[in-house]
Amino acid sequence: MKDLKLVCELMVVLLLCSLVCTMSSCHKEEDSVAEETAFRTMLRGLDWGTDTCFVYGHRTPDVDAVTSALAYAKLMRTLGYNCKAKVSSTMNRETEYIARVFGITLPELKDSVVPQTRLILTDHTDYTQCVAGARQAVILQKIDHHVEGDIADAGIPFVRREMVGSTATIVYKTYREQGVAIDNETARILLAGIISDTRNLSKSTTRGIDSTAWLDLTAQLSISADSAARLDRGMSEAAYDYSGMTDAETFLSDYKEYDINGRLLGFGSLACKQDGMEAFIDRMLAVMPAVMQQRGRQMMVAKIDNLVPNTGADSADHPYVEEGLYFIYYGEGAQAIAEAIYGPSLRPGVCYTPDNPSRKQIVPLITELLNK
Repeated sequence: MKDLKLVCELMVVLLLCSLVCTMSSCHKEEDSVAEETAFRTMLRGLDWGTDTCFVYGHRTPDVDAVTSALAYAKLMRTLGYNCKAKVSSTMNRETEYIARVFGITLPELKDSVVPQTRLILTDHTDYTQCVAGARQAVILQKIDHHVEGDIADAGIPFVRREMVGSTATIVYKTYREQGVAIDNETARILLAGIISDTRNLSKSTTRGIDSTAWLDLTAQLSISADSAARLDRGMSEAAYDYSGMTDAETFLSDYKEYDINGRLLGFGSLACKQDGMEAFIDRMLAVMPAVMQQRGRQMMVAKIDNLVPNTGADSADHPYVEEGLYFIYYGEGAQAIAEAIYGPSLRPGVCYTPDNPSRKQIVPLITELLNK
């Protein structure tokens, strides 16, 4: 009798668990369907016009800007909308490297658009980083992972901003939420963006969803962790390869512009091995006045990642690691801004921090100071 009673109790427990799981599954399916329906209803309500809608990342596009635009344009086409990715300026060496390795067909250059062109923006939220003509265009969507810039969210029908490591991660999430299959070509495109913008999940801006996307995409493509590390190393080396470039081209190789409360800022992102840092800083400081004049800026800054030999077990895949950064500056008011963030200058035009903040973490600090 005791055994029979125990069996009955177990059956009741299992039945209840099954019922709870079924209800939970139903709720998840309902939530997923609701999310999918809301997004697609929103898309149908957009003013798409009659011509192609262009999807752009920021000027001087890096891997995340290019890949997020490519993958999002493909998602829109899959859902029935005439969208095509473009770039507004030449791409950097890191993007060209991973395109060769992964066989990615890069977007064509289209450096300006006519009034009323329909646009979707990825990986940027400032007009200074947009394709020329964007102010007279119709911006339908913005997919981004930075703080809001001067392209106000309020004026755009659909904005998705999440403070994650990579815009490609947000695009990945959208595919999954909409139940759209990610083919291997798109998986390679998205993975390239995530590895690049998170430095293979090592940057402080990396979030759990970046790791989830990385795991899913590497599994789909049968790419091991070691292989992903080698891809990251190859992209890093390409990004920091300034051979054959003038100093001005080097400074502008990973460069963004901002209009902050009427102050026009240019911001470069560079890297140099520790043993050549002093000479590299001197070269960049020397070229900054000319670049500032050429670009019509009032203030120029750059972060230079300090690369030191890696003594860890992973040194074969990562021969150098970032150990702090030098923050260099030029222009009226630049010293006060730099020293307010990083303390007294080491020498004129140069501050240092042992931390490794990204540009998107530094810009809000500069914005806060300039808005005072």
